[in-house]
Amino acid sequence: MVKVVGIIQPVETKELSAEGESYADARAAIEAQVPDGWRLLQVTVQ
Repeated sequence: MVKVVGIIQPVETKELSAEGESYADARAAIEAQVPDGWRLLQVTVQ
């Protein structure tokens, strides 16, 4: 018998937004919102 284990990741996407006095501050604020098990895929400045 062979047992295999796989790791999956949700395909769902969710948009987050944050503001800060600088790009670094805003980036840190948005990174702090990313739930466990998710990864930040893209950040754009508006």
